[in-house]
Amino acid sequence: MNRKKNLGFTLLELLITVAIMGIVASIAVPSFQNNLERNGLKEVVESFKSDLQLARTRAIKQSQNIGINRIEGVGSWCYGLTTKASCTCTVTTTTDAAYCDVKRIVGTSFRPATVVVADAGNSQFDFRRGTIGANGVTFTTTNYSSRVVFSSVGRVRVCTPTGTTGLPTYPNC
Repeated sequence: MNRKKNLGFTLLELLITVAIMGIVASIAVPSFQNNLERNGLKEVVESFKSDLQLARTRAIKQSQNIGINRIEGVGSWCYGLTTKASCTCTVTTTTDAAYCDVKRIVGTSFRPATVVVADAGNSQFDFRRGTIGANGVTFTTTNYSSRVVFSSVGRVRVCTPTGTTGLPTYPNC
């Protein structure tokens, strides 16, 4: 008896498999994009929150005021921490007097790079009690928005601005 061995796929089987994979991918990709956007925003928000907590701790520990400089923008935002009277987070030369000597974060290092930062300015943690002027910073992507709020007693928290779609783990502001 002569039996023919099946050593591969037929062209029809391959085309059907590719078509099914294309349909499944077209359904999954939009959901995956939203997930990437949420995770990118959460990374930015948590980074800023932890840096504010670092600044407060460092101010108390070193008995030295720590300033926070924020510049808003779409993708080109930045923030910096300094022990000097003030700094500018756009300065990259370490010998420049306006360089943020503790830490400097540039928005282009995060994904998605289209994060919009509102509420630019300067704040400062006082080393005596770890206090800071009540303020906040709003981070926004195409579909989501979150706000890092710091109270006058130095408490830092994350919330969702009223009237916006925020990250599911944070309460409303």
